[in-house]
Amino acid sequence: MKTFKEYSLNRKLDKIVHDEIIKRKLARFPVNATDDYKMKKGKPDFKFPSPTGEMIIHVWLRPMAKPASKDTKAFNYQLEDK
Repeated sequence: MKTFKEYSLNRKLDKIVHDEIIKRKLARFPVNATDDYKMKKGKPDFKFPSPTGEMIIHVWLRPMAKPASKDTKAFNYQLEDK
């Protein structure tokens, strides 16, 4: 079970990545898929610094299955120290 502090931090990171995807116009409706580890194969789609500037966030994107619109993409991310 996650503590409240960990849960809050994960939620903030998800929101930061979500906002960055929309800002770069890579997807209109990004969906969090952090439990899908198969997405992390290969090179990330883009990288950006964390708000504090201490880490770099690597982001992978993939299109969603057919019932979803073409503007919907799943994302996964990973943190890395500079």
